[in-house]
Amino acid sequence: MVLGPRLDTPSAVGDEGRPRATSLTLAALLVVAFALATGVLSGDPRLFAGLALLTGVATAGVALLDREALAPTVAGHLCFLPAASGVLALFVSLSVETPLLLGVTLALVGVTTGWADVFDRETLASATTSSVISYFFGVVAVILLAFVAALAWLCWTALTTAAGGASPAASLAGLFVLALAATACVYFAVTQLPLVELAARSRRDATARSVAQGKRALRLVALVAGAAALTLPLAALFAPVLRMLSTPPGSVVLGLLSSRVAFASLAGVALLALLSGLGAVVVRTLTTEFDAASTRTVGAAIAAVGYLLLLSPVGLRLGVGSTLGPVAVTFGALLLPLGVFAVAVLVLVALRLGLVPERAGPPALTAAGLVCASVGAAQAGLPSTLVFGGVAAGLVAWDVGTFGLGLTAELGHRPETQRLELYHGAFAVGVGLLGVAGVSALELARQSVGTAVGSPETMGIAAVGVLLLLATLRG
Repeated sequence: MVLGPRLDTPSAVGDEGRPRATSLTLAALLVVAFALATGVLSGDPRLFAGLALLTGVATAGVALLDREALAPTVAGHLCFLPAASGVLALFVSLSVETPLLLGVTLALVGVTTGWADVFDRETLASATTSSVISYFFGVVAVILLAFVAALAWLCWTALTTAAGGASPAASLAGLFVLALAATACVYFAVTQLPLVELAARSRRDATARSVAQGKRALRLVALVAGAAALTLPLAALFAPVLRMLSTPPGSVVLGLLSSRVAFASLAGVALLALLSGLGAVVVRTLTTEFDAASTRTVGAAIAAVGYLLLLSPVGLRLGVGSTLGPVAVTFGALLLPLGVFAVAVLVLVALRLGLVPERAGPPALTAAGLVCASVGAAQAGLPSTLVFGGVAAGLVAWDVGTFGLGLTAELGHRPETQRLELYHGAFAVGVGLLGVAGVSALELARQSVGTAVGSPETMGIAAVGVLLLLATLRG
């Protein structure tokens, strides 16, 4: 790759999926030049620069999802789905001519997938499957967060009501219920945490005995707390017990036990113990029985958490003073990935049916994208030179791309073939410039005789004329 490490791992010979670097660089320069010229002439250069960035990040994500290590897999998830959803959001939200934006996107996808060598059924299917898993985990995480938030609100309401002292019996019952929950959480944490393994070898036997004694004590405390929570409401029905709890010193002790500090302390202990136990379970899962399938699953789960962390600041910023922002972000985050998956499935079906060539897919996408963008430029009323240049660039990109593929299939990536590629590329670019100059001269002559100028039909016919002319010259 021109900048940074290569995301593919080419062999010395026989690697037919990626053209030689020099030929691919020429095709990339043509696409970048056309995108920059289109952005400048349309008055919105940032749009196509952002589109190029999102397309490159999404393609890099596909390449990283093909790795076996956990860290590249997580990075691939965080690159692919958000960036691809951003590209789809541009199509939904912008008023640019659809053929123009679609053509530039296809050309960029063709160049970037050629660089990363990821345009094949196996890689695309694996990336799509992994992204679907991460999306599923993300949706489940959103549902669980909503459920936990509602449950936390209900628990906090119940605790504050009990701590408020609605009645002495209710306060004590609430305290013992919370003590039972905290004891259960601590017991879960002691069971899951590797306390014995973390102790020094000379103290492991003593630590094991202490852990066993602690478990017995926790079971006893849970039994007492549960029994007290069940019997106190019945005992409060008797007048002597109620009188004892309502007068000093019983009322003083009850006030201390039913204070918000006591309830908050027990709730904090329960939460800390629960998080510690769950953390131990997660770490144990990540470090035992780790294979390729678990790498994909764990990477998808971590990426789902990353999606939530990325979307939370956006939702909060858009939701300041308005409820529409978080709702729009939530629905966009849920619906846009479905569109990405639909496009990926269509591409896989096209590859399966042979509608899109797998080996020559990147050059084909690049050429088709440039021709489509040229038609869109004609519809948008952009200069005719840009339209002719886009069609010529598409044909040249196809020519140099397929030439680079042939060299790769025969020689691989190791031999030095820059001079041969540059010679072929210069010849192809020269033929393209000759074709553009010739058709531009015809367009100038057409304008001089006063025929219809700039109509989409005329520009489309001219674009097809450039394509036929260059094909004839290349033949």
